[in-house]
Amino acid sequence: MTRVLGIFQDKGGVGKSVTCRGLAEVVPGAPVIEIDSSPRLFELGKRVTFFQTRADREAIELSGGAASRAEFDQVIDAIASATLPTVIDVGANTGASLMTVIAGLREDFAAAGIEFGVLVVTTAEPGALAEVPKLLSVAAPWAAARFVIENRVKGQVDPKLLLKIASGATVSCLLNQVMDEKAAAIMQAGGLASIAKLDAKALHTKFGIAQGSRIRRDLTRVRLEVMQAVRPAAEWLIAK
Repeated sequence: MTRVLGIFQDKGGVGKSVTCRGLAEVVPGAPVIEIDSSPRLFELGKRVTFFQTRADREAIELSGGAASRAEFDQVIDAIASATLPTVIDVGANTGASLMTVIAGLREDFAAAGIEFGVLVVTTAEPGALAEVPKLLSVAAPWAAARFVIENRVKGQVDPKLLLKIASGATVSCLLNQVMDEKAAAIMQAGGLASIAKLDAKALHTKFGIAQGSRIRRDLTRVRLEVMQAVRPAAEWLIAK
């Protein structure tokens, strides 16, 4: 079976893309399918296959799913043809629709040798938390493994509440990514993949030894923290 891990959360701004980038670092050979209104994972180059979401979400609801099925045809075919452990980065307001389509095709995917895992990212924001049990519930009948990452960028979720809404999923935590302003700009421009390639001497020349060293330490720490947060899901993805 080929394992495919989807990253879901219908609320935007929770850290799905940084989670995807972390998985790309931990599993460097994994192809990535990006589904969004515009591409973001430029630094991953040819590893990424991008699919633009075009159908209006209101049209999907009114059509009873017909528009959604047509919208995701190419995505479904790409998933079904996967031969390596694959990561799917699913844009905001798209997760539940894609999950519903996958659920309807679970027997076809099983016949094609595809096994799914689902990773839901959440922050402490009420809107994000509300989506977690909804998405995990939709995934329960067809996902072989379910994961939740608590991104503490908006503060910590009450542990009891988190366990309750995770509903048996494996939970990990991404600590608040406090870093130098210049470090944040570098990560925004180059993603996690650029951090391991940083030139300490060039940083010192541009920012001075004190700030340059702080930038490098901050970025190295954040990269490690993201990779640690995605580790349970990555281990499932590549397990034989």
